[in-house]
Amino acid sequence: MNLRFLSLATIALVCSACQQANTIKSSIKQPQSTLAIMSINDVYRIAGIDEGRTGGLARVRALRTQLMDQYDHVLFLHAGDFLHPSFISKQDNGTAMIQTLNMMDGLADVFDEQMVVTWGNHEFDKGGMKHVPLMNQLLDQSEFVWLGSNINWKPGSLSSARMRNQLLLQFGDIKVGIFSHTTGMAHPEYIDSFGDYPATARQFVPQLRSQGADLVIGLTHQWLQDDLAMMKLPDEHRPDMIFGGHEHYVQTEQVDGHWVLKADADAASAIVAEVVFSEAGFSVTPAVVELGAAFPEDPPTAQLIQQLVRQTDRSYCQQRQLPDDCLYQTLGMTQTQLIAEETEIRRFETNLGNVLADLVMTTFASCQADVVLLNSGSIRLNQNIPAGASITVKHLEEMFPYPSDLRLIEFDSGLFQSILNHSISSWTANGHWLQIAGFAYIHNPVEQTASHVHLKKHDSTTLPDTIRAVVPYYLIAEGGDQDGYTMLNESMQQACSSNGTELKQLMSDYLPLLPNGLNARRDFRICNTSRDDCM
Repeated sequence: MNLRFLSLATIALVCSACQQANTIKSSIKQPQSTLAIMSINDVYRIAGIDEGRTGGLARVRALRTQLMDQYDHVLFLHAGDFLHPSFISKQDNGTAMIQTLNMMDGLADVFDEQMVVTWGNHEFDKGGMKHVPLMNQLLDQSEFVWLGSNINWKPGSLSSARMRNQLLLQFGDIKVGIFSHTTGMAHPEYIDSFGDYPATARQFVPQLRSQGADLVIGLTHQWLQDDLAMMKLPDEHRPDMIFGGHEHYVQTEQVDGHWVLKADADAASAIVAEVVFSEAGFSVTPAVVELGAAFPEDPPTAQLIQQLVRQTDRSYCQQRQLPDDCLYQTLGMTQTQLIAEETEIRRFETNLGNVLADLVMTTFASCQADVVLLNSGSIRLNQNIPAGASITVKHLEEMFPYPSDLRLIEFDSGLFQSILNHSISSWTANGHWLQIAGFAYIHNPVEQTASHVHLKKHDSTTLPDTIRAVVPYYLIAEGGDQDGYTMLNESMQQACSSNGTELKQLMSDYLPLLPNGLNARRDFRICNTSRDDCM
């Protein structure tokens, strides 16, 4: 059964990339052979989202089982970001994730040679030299291969038999070469340097081909534009396919017939590519598998996940000397659906973003704050809360796995446009998109402009000489990537009694004050010309 028939009749693939299979020259001389490759990326929650109704690793395991029933050869890839950040990893430093990923072959305590992961930037959230023993312990617990082709580790730091810088796998008569590339946006103390993607491809693609690879795969965790640029390298240096991560939503792109494929975050979808080899070369037919509520879960994996979630929840409550169900305490309810799913809150004004930003504005009003700028990547619930639903302690814990302390800063108003330009840049559900308060503007995603900027404290679009803004400390912190807001810095910080306030605590304190529930609305403070009437 081929993938197209399988996708339509067996596992209900929603294929956004199957218009045409591409055939690429190969040295294969044997009769036709077929390989199925499945890939996920940016999976932070072992149980999935929407109260477990979407995504999750039990559905990933079920998909792999179905593919193994249909194909003699199945390769499973993970394109990075899974150890952190999540509520559960905040409690156990990533142990439950490793335990669950180890079940992706259905076997405990058995090394899975056909499962390969690469490092994402969030694998380095525990980035100090003091974390090396913990990281090595997690590596040694892993029953799969970790690829770090462009990572130069400091001597005496991370070291494990699980780590490789390249891989050549045999599937029948087929040899598959894999190398990786990880963005250097997070630079832990135990890494000397990251090689760039051209140098990495120049080194490993010819090397793998010289070892007899019939198919060379780039497993990447970087921005799409860098994946596309890698595919524009000369033929002798570019991979045949790229399976990637980092953006959190499905992307299926081609460059000169070569596919770049990424899935949704939290395994809301997976990529499946059927590669058919023949004497003439090979053809690739990719598809996107929606892992929604209709897709079955693998029972043993689901059982393990339930056990791990219960253990973590109970441990959280016991550490605080609270009842075992403390995370499910209701803080309030919502009259309207709260929009927190990442492709929305990382690209548009949402009602939840407005509530959070307005709370911050009220808190810092006594310090004469003009605006609030919240990077949406710090709001990590990745699911909507239905109208009429309760908002629980666990919702907030999952929403804010990172510290969310806030600081008042002041900067020359000439910087404001560059801040907004960065917010709307790479408008593909990136975490640097800002949820805002205190001003409004028009966003034209086609022309890539942020215009008609108007501060609410002023009657015209003319900005004052300086602007006092409230931002998460992360956006000004020295030594970090600042989500790209390098035009800001700690020297801009101003004295304010509200500095250090946690956004999570603000929301926790606010919800019980609303006897009729939260009535969150958009007010078009960010008017998007592609979906709003901005005239």
